[in-house]
Amino acid sequence: MDIKKYELHDLLRYFHNAKNKDGKLFPLLGEDALALVATLSYLLEDNNFCVKAYSGTGKTVLMEAIFNLLPEEWVHTIEHLSETAVWYNAREINNARFVAIPEAQKLPEGVMEIIKTWADGRTARRQKTDVTIQDVTTQALYPQWVFMCVAVENTKGSAYFDAELERRCMIMHTNPTVEQTERVIKHKLVHAASKPKSITTMTDDEVAGLKEHIVEAITQRDDDHEVILKNPCAPFLMEAIPTAFPVSRSKVQYLIKLINGVARFYPDELIRTEQDGIEYALVTPKHNWLGLRIYLNSFVEECLHMPSHGVDILKLFPDTRLDKFGFADSETVKMSENELKKAAKAAGLPFTKIRPIISALMVAGFIEMEEDGKHKLYYKSPLITEPVAKINWSDLIEETKEFVREEWSEVASEYIGRSCGRIEIVDPFNGDNIELGARAKTAVDVDKADYPKIFKSKKDSELKTYEAFLLNAEGDYNEEETEAIHAYFEKD
Repeated sequence: MDIKKYELHDLLRYFHNAKNKDGKLFPLLGEDALALVATLSYLLEDNNFCVKAYSGTGKTVLMEAIFNLLPEEWVHTIEHLSETAVWYNAREINNARFVAIPEAQKLPEGVMEIIKTWADGRTARRQKTDVTIQDVTTQALYPQWVFMCVAVENTKGSAYFDAELERRCMIMHTNPTVEQTERVIKHKLVHAASKPKSITTMTDDEVAGLKEHIVEAITQRDDDHEVILKNPCAPFLMEAIPTAFPVSRSKVQYLIKLINGVARFYPDELIRTEQDGIEYALVTPKHNWLGLRIYLNSFVEECLHMPSHGVDILKLFPDTRLDKFGFADSETVKMSENELKKAAKAAGLPFTKIRPIISALMVAGFIEMEEDGKHKLYYKSPLITEPVAKINWSDLIEETKEFVREEWSEVASEYIGRSCGRIEIVDPFNGDNIELGARAKTAVDVDKADYPKIFKSKKDSELKTYEAFLLNAEGDYNEEETEAIHAYFEKD
């Protein structure tokens, strides 16, 4: 099997063409980043993953699509169990590779304590009287990594889970906006009018091959002689990590895991070496770029201690301006709770209980409050600004080269030659062929690799004459390169 033929964009195409267990088309739309991050971080890395979202926003569709990638016997689902019933399924749970929890907010506290015990890497145990042998035996539930969905409109789901599971899980959210609702409804209307084949963009054979690819990647991950991943680019990712809150100290592990998950999706691209009987594999700049491409925004929100759907609420506030003393000026719009509810409704956000989100935003410092008589008025904090989380990839690649020469000298030539030269990437979201290198500045600022290679940027390639090139070129060209470009224009 040629597992190199699949790209992350193919994985996204799968979600756009997902089917339920009955074989009916049930695509996941408008949740591209969530789908990719959830799959890579949970299936290809040891990690707890939690989707916190409002009911009806696609979280269970996502879960079903992810687990449909796997053999059925690999997955055990925990649903609506009593605190004792879960122990009767101990054998099935212990034999499962993955554990799915579709509605975690409905689980009793005793089951949640088991999950927390697993998250700490410990075995859950209980004493049980066995009447058949008239003796007390010990039951064990060995540590498992779980994939949970939580309904945040549920009081337990919105409050208890925030406090108890935040440090134990990688958390992401579905999109509750009216635009997303319109996208889903439009697809259903088109589906009602069209032949099934006319609205699918991935064949059954392609899906089968992708499933084999995922299973093979997991099998390699589970091998007795597991390769330990090392990321030579990691020391140079600091600019992407907001440090305003100490929570970033623990959340950075999820960024590392996600990048590792990307690398495991491309096993043949890993540079391998052995030291002291331990096999290592080196993650490449390409894998880092893809990881930040799909996860950077959500990662920054987690590092900033953003509460569930806090970003959606912040977008309801106009930008805050400061007066000369550094205080919010008189023109700053301040909104009451009722006004925020109306704004949320107008934006298509299903927030009937907005107060807990406002309180969480205040605790985190994202919004402030003042009292106007009997009313409380809220406004966006002037002290919170958008984080600048950009990586200069030209610098990162050069720094990575130097690091590899020093730390991994035995494979430095191979790593630099294969992974740090011309780096071709298929964008996971749109399928564009792009090139990472001297022209790429950030995880979203890249050039399509579809212009003559004698130019150092797409903008330079679009200049109409040699004279315009000499006056306006943004790239740094030597004499030989300039002569080649002169010949290029003369030819035309």
